[in-house]
Amino acid sequence: MMKTNRTDAANAPTTEARGLSRRGFLGVGAAAVGAAAFGLAGCAPQNDNSKTAAAPDGGGEPAAASVEDPWAGFRAEEYAGKADETVDVDFCIVGSGASGMVAAVEAAQSGKSVLVLESQDNPGGNGMFTDCCFSFGSPQMEEGCAKYGLTVTPSEIIRSEIELYDYMVNPLLWADTIAHSADNTSWMVDNGVRFAPTTDYYSGTLGKTPTALMWEDSFFSGGECMMKPLFAAAEKLGVETRTKTRARALKTVDDGSVSGVFAETKDGVLEVNAKAVVLAGGGWAANLDMLAEYGGYDMDITKTSCAPGSVGDTLKMAAAIGGREEAKARGYMFGNLIDGISSYSLPQYYPAIWVNENGERFANEDCGEPCHDYTGTAVGAQDRVYIVLNDAMVDEAEAQGNKDLRKEIEAAAGGASKAVFKGADAADLAKQAGWTGNFAETLATYEGYVAQQNDDEFGKNPKYLASFGEGPLYALMIHQEIALSLGGIITNRQWQVVGEGKQPIKNLYAIGADGQMVYLGLYNLNTSGGHMATNVESGRYAVKHALKTCF
Repeated sequence: MMKTNRTDAANAPTTEARGLSRRGFLGVGAAAVGAAAFGLAGCAPQNDNSKTAAAPDGGGEPAAASVEDPWAGFRAEEYAGKADETVDVDFCIVGSGASGMVAAVEAAQSGKSVLVLESQDNPGGNGMFTDCCFSFGSPQMEEGCAKYGLTVTPSEIIRSEIELYDYMVNPLLWADTIAHSADNTSWMVDNGVRFAPTTDYYSGTLGKTPTALMWEDSFFSGGECMMKPLFAAAEKLGVETRTKTRARALKTVDDGSVSGVFAETKDGVLEVNAKAVVLAGGGWAANLDMLAEYGGYDMDITKTSCAPGSVGDTLKMAAAIGGREEAKARGYMFGNLIDGISSYSLPQYYPAIWVNENGERFANEDCGEPCHDYTGTAVGAQDRVYIVLNDAMVDEAEAQGNKDLRKEIEAAAGGASKAVFKGADAADLAKQAGWTGNFAETLATYEGYVAQQNDDEFGKNPKYLASFGEGPLYALMIHQEIALSLGGIITNRQWQVVGEGKQPIKNLYAIGADGQMVYLGLYNLNTSGGHMATNVESGRYAVKHALKTCF
């Protein structure tokens, strides 16, 4: 049954230092999560720049794509006959993040030889800084629901997920993930993964169901509690992981079946002959060129905090042999940040107002209350977005966890910052920020909503409607930071990559952030831990399918 009448836990201060949790973005009005992770799929801040991510070790960038061949540099013929080393294995897994290592352990437990290729110096990718995993039907989930006196059903979860995306995602993948969840949870525990005793709401207050199973150590401890145990299990089973080895192209035979991988290493070209290839590259959110092309982001004001190896190689490899890609329609995890301001949470200070480059208000500023990433899509729909506060709001936001906010604002506004502005009143602030519309009119209209305690335009919760008074006023330009891309390589229910007519390409699978088909536009908190659950589901069940069909 649906849960009702749940009382939210009291709000707690929100951590503010850069490099903390993706859910640290949730900010004032949400429970503190103080972590070093970018959430459920696990994408930790690893760089803070607006340049295209540097090429991982193991080879330079491929040749620039051309109009005639957008996948130039990712075709097997460019490497055929140039191998400096050749190896034969049952499974070749491209990527050593959460889904890749799950697949490696599952395959090795079935007695198969496994080679994992990792482009970076160290394994783990986005999996090193995750926070939890959705669990359904497990003893941990049953105890968690009992805590709240709830019964949670599969239909409740699936309907919530597919309605959010207008029925454009694959509900069968959610059905499978839920059906296998208890066993997947048990499998993880058997392989050394360390969870909290019971599931809960995300960060204690968020999500629609208490089905988020957090890691045992702390909010950000996916590396310690999940990845290191999986590394140990894989090593014990004889899995070989080669770092600084960047997969470049898929080998195929005459009927189009995949037969292996070409990769570049510091010693030259590696040729891998494999009965099954599993793509687990973590998407492309570390590649700012792809973020601009596929996500439509303005890279002048967008940054990435994804694991540096997630540069889209796997998508290009699959597309080069006819695999379908739908990168422009897939989803992202992201947060909103402000240059010169250390707090991740300020854009979630809901009494403030947001305006665009014209000084126009465009949304209910509390849209991030049910899910932080809603603020990302709202901000992304405008060319530029500014959060506007007065002195009293700055004081309140600082008291609620945005440490040193006033000092940082004054320093930025008094310097050469292009992101923080201060004005004596509405007209002066608009002039300082360069807004082209009538911000004074925008603010006057909003003050009317405050007076009547009803937002006639966008329905902002009345408890957040506060007057701005006479001034001074501050405007802080928000920029987006992308933590993870979600999907892009089209797969079927068995996680096989599909080509023309949605027919599967034999012996090729895409899992985790590369291939899941359950998010569009954004990641959400309806079912907390959902992406990690699909990491585990896709990793295990792609291998199970391959064992039946590729050998």
